[in-house]
Amino acid sequence: MSKRDGKERMREVRALVMEWDAIGVADFPEAADEYDCMIGPLYGHLQRGADARFLCDWIARERVDHFGLSPDLGADRALADALVAWWTARSSRR
Repeated sequence: MSKRDGKERMREVRALVMEWDAIGVADFPEAADEYDCMIGPLYGHLQRGADARFLCDWIARERVDHFGLSPDLGADRALADALVAWWTARSSRR
């Protein structure tokens, strides 16, 4: 994978995480990097074959432990499912 491809994939993961937008900052351009702490780990988990259940658990822990928010398993599961669907679609294009 080229450096350009890697950056594009990270942008795509960022877009999915911004749609999840647990802290409500997606409409503020100055906060576009607020979830960047999640992008690398999520991408790494996907590369290692994580399924939606694992990702949902990881996202839920981040929501509570890192961001200090209340649980929202529905939203976290939706993000996990979107990430797996994106990864599967990306992988089939190779």
